[in-house]
Amino acid sequence: MADAKRQTRIDRDMEEKITVKEIARLAGVSIGTVDRVLHDRGGVSSKTQARIREIISSLGYEPDVLARQLSLKKNFTFRVILPRSDQDSGYWALCLQGIRRAELDLARYRCDVRVDEFDRYDEAAYRVLLESVLEDPCDGLLLAPAMPEILCGALARLGSRAGGDGTRDEPGSTPYVFFDGILECASPLAVVAQDPFRGGYLAGRVMSLLSPGAGRLVALSAHAEDRHIARRIDGFRSFFSDHHSERRIDAVDCPGLDGSSAKEGALERIFGNAADIAGILVANSSGHLVGDWLAARGLKTKLSLVSWDAVPDNVRALADGSIDCLVSQRPAEQAREALELLFHAVVLGEGALASRRPAEIPLELFFRENIPLGE
Repeated sequence: MADAKRQTRIDRDMEEKITVKEIARLAGVSIGTVDRVLHDRGGVSSKTQARIREIISSLGYEPDVLARQLSLKKNFTFRVILPRSDQDSGYWALCLQGIRRAELDLARYRCDVRVDEFDRYDEAAYRVLLESVLEDPCDGLLLAPAMPEILCGALARLGSRAGGDGTRDEPGSTPYVFFDGILECASPLAVVAQDPFRGGYLAGRVMSLLSPGAGRLVALSAHAEDRHIARRIDGFRSFFSDHHSERRIDAVDCPGLDGSSAKEGALERIFGNAADIAGILVANSSGHLVGDWLAARGLKTKLSLVSWDAVPDNVRALADGSIDCLVSQRPAEQAREALELLFHAVVLGEGALASRRPAEIPLELFFRENIPLGE
């Protein structure tokens, strides 16, 4: 049912893009004016309304979606760049599921989607991949903004954002959309992501309920360079600063937690002799790695653990009790929504974005009692 609703929305936008433009041309008014008349939003003189409605009536205004689609003269190519689907505990595999679903919806509009995965621990390979984007232009990019220092430089070379009609401002410039996070150095057409500060603040509230005492808390980051990870920890700290300022919170970096050969030693150094720790926040999808390590040593029963994302191993750890709560950011929905936004900007014109709902992913909590089915 959800897929049908999404496809209907795309169909409707395709219809309005072409038909409304024709009506506006015949009436000698802007597309926005026609749109206001079509949706009875007011702000148009009675004389202009009458002229527009007469044209609508004379045309019959019965658009045929498939016929309109066949009238498109251009094939569109979108490139998606994201970390390897087997990294970050399978988080990116969930994102890729959403991308593939959107790809199926957009194929009928002659939109080809090319997916490039990169090793987020291999900076040299990432640079090579971004260089290939510069050398092989496409109609639009969908990006997960990892390795910000490298990506910012590539985006600066890529050119300015798309113009209001979804076309490129100048030769070589390419419009792009972010999902999963944002970069201050960039000017994407749109961003689909969870508010990381609010997410961290909510995680702080949950932790205060799971661990109401005065024990020390640890906020663990596996990717300190990622701005949204840092903002989650900022939000977590802010909650306790606002409500329980007496509690000690230590922010600890644990690089390469996901799949690193040094993981065991790092966790031993952080948690091996820390009987005073009452709660742990793992600010990405690696919570199961920490929870399993603690459980195997009989340490998990003494503290609470909150992490992000309903990846399969985290869902399993939630059921086992190695994790107490997950903050979900619906990665498949994020990626799918972001690719559809890129389609709206490039194929329908950037103005189509103005009527879309805010692209912020809601905060969602999972406990053992409401383990997500099908995740």
